[in-house]
Parts: sequence; C-alpha cells; structure tokens
Amino acid sequence: MANPKEFFAHKTVVISGAGSGIGAALAFEFAAHSAQLALCDINQTALQETVSAVKSRYPHTRIYAQPMDVSHEQQWCTFLAASEAALQNIDIVINNAGIEGASAPVWATSQETLERVMNVNFYGMVHGSKASLPFLAQRPWAAIVNVSSVFGLIAPPNTADYCASKFAIRGYTEAMRAELSEIFPHIQVHLVHPGGINTQIARLQESQQFKQRFLTTPPSCLAKRIANAVMRNQARLVYGNQASMVNLASRLLPLSWLNKILAKQMLDLQMTSEYYQDHSGLTRAHKKSNVQEDN
Repeated sequence: MANPKEFFAHKTVVISGAGSGIGAALAFEFAAHSAQLALCDINQTALQETVSAVKSRYPHTRIYAQPMDVSHEQQWCTFLAASEAALQNIDIVINNAGIEGASAPVWATSQETLERVMNVNFYGMVHGSKASLPFLAQRPWAAIVNVSSVFGLIAPPNTADYCASKFAIRGYTEAMRAELSEIFPHIQVHLVHPGGINTQIARLQESQQFKQRFLTTPPSCLAKRIANAVMRNQARLVYGNQASMVNLASRLLPLSWLNKILAKQMLDLQMTSEYYQDHSGLTRAHKKSNVQEDN
C-alpha cells in the first residue's frame, strides 16, 4: 500500500459536518497525511474549534473553513468555488454531515422532521456530490466518499426517517459509482456504512440508552479506515461497533426474523412509549374499531 503522506500530500479534502464526531476525526486524519482541508459545518463555533485544534497539532496544514447548511444547493456551489480559489484544487469530497431522526414510529414522526432529516442527510449528500463533479472531473485522480450508516443496511423500529435517508444515500451512491465508471473512471466513489461510532449525533433523550450501549467505536478509528479505503479504492466500507454482524444479518436472515430481533432490541432499550399513546390521525380508538370489524 502507498504511504499515506505521499498519497494525500497536497490533495484538497472537502469534509462536511467537520465540527465534531466523524467529520472532525477525518480532518485530523487527513491533516496528519499532509492534505489540505476545506471544512464546513452548520455550527460555526464547533467548526472553528476543529480548525483551531487541527492547526494546533498540524500548524502547516492549509485550511479553508466556512459555516454552511448542506441542505442548500447554492451554499454548496459557493463553498466549493471558494475552497478551490483558496486551495487551488479539489480532489476528495467527503459527504459526512448528518442529523438523527425522531426516534419514534412513523405515525409519531412529523412531516417537518422527516423532511429535515431527508434534506440534511440525503439532499446534503446529493448537493455535495453533484456540485463537486465539475471540480473533480478536472483532476487526474479524484474521489467522492458518501457516509451512509448500518441503518442503510437494516431498518430497526423507530428509525424510519433516518433509515430512509441512509438507504437513499446507499442507492444514490451505488448508481453514481456505476455511472461515473463509464464516463469519468478516474473519480472513485466510496460508500461508508458506519456502525456504532461514538459521536454526538444522538442528542434526544429517547436515544440515550441506544447511544450508551451501541455508540462505542472512536471516530478516529473510522477515519483511518476511510483514508485506507480511498487509497485502496475500496468501494464499500462497513466498520464500527456491531457493523460486521449487522452486515451479515442483512444478507443472510429472512426479513421476518430480522424484524423480530430488532423489535426485541427496541423493547430492551425501553423505546416503546410512543406505541401506547394517541397521535394525530392514529389513536387507540382506531385499533379497537378495527378489532371489532375483524370479529
């Protein structure tokens, strides 16, 4: 395998969601390999903290940083143009930014929440991928890395909004890889399915038991795996706590078995309170009337 410092030296790596978690770890990883960084995050304070921390450890790293909402296509266009102007080239784009879902069943998840999750997680990746293609096509070698999730492989209860966005990333990225291989084969396309990575994405009270039990793998470990995957042109990376087991289960188990296993985990995590409450458009009265009709 090539030496990472030789491979990434002077290449510009664009990283969304760089203010914390996986994005911040990726900034440190590529700075360690002498890459230039173009960083964005919706949280300006967190973004600046990442920039300061990277500069403190790797003072010679060239960094362009700009707060940005990835769900806005025009902001992507402006950010990438400014990044190229500041750093002269764009070689790698990592669409990492993401938010958690409602941690509730579909009937208890608002349309507003669903649209926000899709806008950030899915359309943020779409805008980042499409807007970067004209820049990447000009380079002799380039790469796009799209971060999905193990919830782009399986769909546990209470994650329909989040899974919808992560399954969508998977489908979009696999299709884009096939398309680019025909016309721009020098642009590598990578799909990442992180398992339980210890980040701050799980902020809701309903998610805390899940976070404590499953989100245990350090982001720095995933960042190293991503850098290696790019160097080796590994199309798919599944890594993190329980990721290998989830990947195997998604391929081998019948869906009915998988549903039962995932439902039991939800019960163990005490994430069922919404199932016994009335919601707009769906109440326990509906269930009673249906039972009476069946009888």
